Amino acid sequence: MSKSPVEVWLWLLLVMQPYNPKTNQILSRYGGDATKASIAIRDEKLSCLTENEKRRAAETRNGAIMRVLNICEENGISIITLDDGEYPPLLKDIENPPIVLFVKGSLAGLESELVISAVGTKRPSEYSYYAADALIGTLSELGMVFVSGNADGLDSAVHRACIKARGRSIAVLPCGILSDYPKSSSELRGEILKNGGALVSELLPYTKASIGYFHLRNRIISGMSLGTIVLQAGDKSGSLITANYAFFQKREVFYIPPHDIFSKEYSGAAILANQNAIPIFGVSDVLDKLLKNDNAKPAVSQKIIEFKTIKPRPNPPVIKAEPKPQESIKKEAPEIPDNLSAEEKTIAELIAKAPADIDALIDKSGLDYETAVGALTILELSGVITRQMDGNYILSDE
Repeated sequence: MSKSPVEVWLWLLLVMQPYNPKTNQILSRYGGDATKASIAIRDEKLSCLTENEKRRAAETRNGAIMRVLNICEENGISIITLDDGEYPPLLKDIENPPIVLFVKGSLAGLESELVISAVGTKRPSEYSYYAADALIGTLSELGMVFVSGNADGLDSAVHRACIKARGRSIAVLPCGILSDYPKSSSELRGEILKNGGALVSELLPYTKASIGYFHLRNRIISGMSLGTIVLQAGDKSGSLITANYAFFQKREVFYIPPHDIFSKEYSGAAILANQNAIPIFGVSDVLDKLLKNDNAKPAVSQKIIEFKTIKPRPNPPVIKAEPKPQESIKKEAPEIPDNLSAEEKTIAELIAKAPADIDALIDKSGLDYETAVGALTILELSGVITRQMDGNYILSDE
């Protein structure tokens, strides 16, 4: 794709407007060259243009473009165009990608990062808040970059889990970067940026949020990511729209199994299950699937492998006594490896005494939440422990 000046891309955006499928069709006709496409539009060589598009092409002057450039410069907003090397590589592959992204923060390095989106309802249950905090926080600690929508409820919970884990997240906004939506979100936005994350929008900086745009924004959330996690959704949730975009973009889709299969608040899980989305019972369910993903670049796959081999798996237990005939066989207890940290050893020894869930382990160990979750994650990834369907952990026997 030819490199065109940012002013040309802004002219194209102002004339054709954001999320106009014709823009990418015209660009494709001219080999991705924004300059050639703009000349064709300006000179009315294209029969596909509407009267409004022709009018804007005739009326849009350098002054309007300079105003956008000045606003962005004054507010620390970067302008990343479709031919820019910093443009998110996965997003470039979707149908009708944004031709311009306005970015506060940085998108640098996404080509070698584990990027996944996580979305959910604005009115979640405590169970979903807990699942978001535990799952997203753990994956963020392992180095995964999360994309979400900065909305009230679970979207904000995703960003806060990353912040608590000192990880990076990207908020894709349904408005311009300088528009205050949702209200009083400036503190969360600031924390996202402080942690090395970014705010992203395809809309001009002062554009207000509009109902009609929310669904269109979701294609960017899923499009930037290797996969999408739906944390909680009813059957009419906007999170299902993000999941549908992910399916269409041939990305992975995951969901958290509901704790109440009869509740309408979780009815979206059944829809996703019928579409062959992947249920998540632990971080390994996400990492294992991403490792097999065709979209995962070698650098991404290598990171997953590194995460899954943080500590070697323990040797199988040795049965020292031969079982006597006609007697029940009593299994030797699995061994606890010697190369564990103090916190991991504490957790493993408690589990060795009796199966326990995370709440019981936190209570018995005296460890704080983050430390206990981190230790459990390492133990599970290393194969020392296994999480059962009832939520209890046991020592692995192989």
